[in-house]
Amino acid sequence: MQFKASTDYGMRAILYLAAQGTTCSSKDIAQDMSIPRDYLIQLAQLLRNAGLIEARPGKHGGYRLAKEPSDITVLQIMKALEEDAKASTRAKRSSRKGGAMVQGVKQTYQLIEESFDAYLDSLTIEMLLESVKNGDNRRLFLAERLEDEGKRLAENA
Repeated sequence: MQFKASTDYGMRAILYLAAQGTTCSSKDIAQDMSIPRDYLIQLAQLLRNAGLIEARPGKHGGYRLAKEPSDITVLQIMKALEEDAKASTRAKRSSRKGGAMVQGVKQTYQLIEESFDAYLDSLTIEMLLESVKNGDNRRLFLAERLEDEGKRLAENA
């Protein structure tokens, strides 16, 4: 799966801020994470509006996380950066009419979206950074998170 550039860059910026654990300049984030600085500033505004990061003006200013890495999920980041596009897509989909077969396909697709969202909402920035520390076991670590999320979804069904 390939993310849109905005999601990719926004995710990199959040992960960078979490790993640094302090206020970082847009110049440092852009340079270290290979993000065009002007684009980073635009994305940072969206992330700030979503309450995920804070902006500090001034000579020693920059960006920092507004929450603990354990309280920020992948889904929150994606929604902050893609919500306008998703709303537009949903409006187009709902304006189309179709028979029972089309409705079944739409419901199936909606289930895929809900499953995807539930999993991404279970992955926190802290978990992702921890999985990297686990080295060769990082996939096992994430698989265990997926299993936990599956159990949670089954209990709430």
